[in-house]
Amino acid sequence: MRARRLIREVTRSGGGRSRSSPRASVCLPGQFVPAPLSVGARPVSDPRSSFTSPFATEPTPTPAEQLALSESESRAPFSRADRAAAQVLIEHLFAPPAHHIDGLEYATAYRLAHGAIGGDIVDVYHFDNGDAALSIADIAGKGAQAAIHAALVKYGLRCFASEGLTPERVLRSLDRAYLENNAFERTESFASVFFAIVDKSRQAIMYASAGHEPVILIEPHAPPRRLPPTAPLIGVFDDQHHLFKQRLAEVVPGTLLLATTDGVTEARSPHGDLFGMDRLVAAAEMLRDEPPSSIVAALMDELEDYTGGVFRDDVAMLAVRIVA
Repeated sequence: MRARRLIREVTRSGGGRSRSSPRASVCLPGQFVPAPLSVGARPVSDPRSSFTSPFATEPTPTPAEQLALSESESRAPFSRADRAAAQVLIEHLFAPPAHHIDGLEYATAYRLAHGAIGGDIVDVYHFDNGDAALSIADIAGKGAQAAIHAALVKYGLRCFASEGLTPERVLRSLDRAYLENNAFERTESFASVFFAIVDKSRQAIMYASAGHEPVILIEPHAPPRRLPPTAPLIGVFDDQHHLFKQRLAEVVPGTLLLATTDGVTEARSPHGDLFGMDRLVAAAEMLRDEPPSSIVAALMDELEDYTGGVFRDDVAMLAVRIVA
């Protein structure tokens, strides 16, 4: 596959070799979930994308079967709370977005470092006015508590955005809710969140980033650029709401957006070397003309190879192409 050949060129100096890893239509330990491409109102079949679901000719496992398989592959049985959290994550929070949105192609990928419970989420949400919201977040912590806060972030973003709030006000509102929830539950939790609204009529992306990894934006015939954080982390400061800002990025058809959690850049080789942001940007530039599904698949393959299959943190990716 051309995408894998391209990314192999980026990492050849690190001694990596590209190889195929298992692909699945459900999120299980050590696997990832590529979401389908979306253009207009129907699925797109891209001949350049070679990955398929191993369940294509078999019945899709039920959530209970997925959970049982995840528990069997973990080092210890799940607690009752963790089992409940895992069930929620599998059925809702980690379900790959599968809605077809006019003017966008997108794909997501996950890899959980431990069991079926994680703190990384990705969401693509379509408004009735034609705009779309993109989000990716990394919640601190593990287990049931991370699942609770992951739900708060995902559905809080949808709720506040549906009220017509701008990205900076969406994150301000989420921050207040997160802080109040921490106080009520007497817990300490925080999250990094990137949230953007794609306004296709204005060919623009309005975004706010609360301490999240820089997002990569690649316009046709232009070098990659990074969208840095515009706000502090969610759930940390109760008197810093004025620091939440937003920025506008003009986009044209063909523009690619790639967002990841720090499980990508902080992935380590067997020798302890970080994958790093520079390596990710270089890989994204090499893959810039590939469909989003091929981009996330190639990056996941490279991470699998770079780490030797040992992941210390959850990984989430979102690749979006503006097509009209």
